[in-house]
Amino acid sequence: MVQGEQLYRSHCATCHGTSGKGNGPAASALKTPPPDLTLLAKNNDGKFPDLKVVHVLESGTDLTAHGSKDMPIWGPIFRSMGPAAAGGQVGHLREVNLTEYLKSIQEK
Repeated sequence: MVQGEQLYRSHCATCHGTSGKGNGPAASALKTPPPDLTLLAKNNDGKFPDLKVVHVLESGTDLTAHGSKDMPIWGPIFRSMGPAAAGGQVGHLREVNLTEYLKSIQEK
C-alpha cells in the first residue's frame, strides 16, 4: 500500500510545499494561499483533527476560510487508483495513510 509521505509528495506538495507550510511551487498562483498543514493540531486546541482531515480529503470543504473547492478532492481519485473489487476501501486507506503522515509533521 502507498505510504502517506509518498501520497503527500505526489498529490499535495505542489501547493502545500514539501514541508507542509503552504509554500509549494504552485502556491503563488492560487487565489487563496494553501494553509500551513503543520499547524492543524495547534489550530485545533492541540489535538490533531483526524476525522476532519479525512473528510476534507474525501469531500472537500465548504468553509470560506479554505477558499473554493479548487483544491482537488482526493477521495474519488484515490479510489480510482485501486482495484474495483475493493469497493472504495483502497481509496479510504490512502486517505487514512495521508492523514497519519500529516499528523506526523505537526509543529510541536
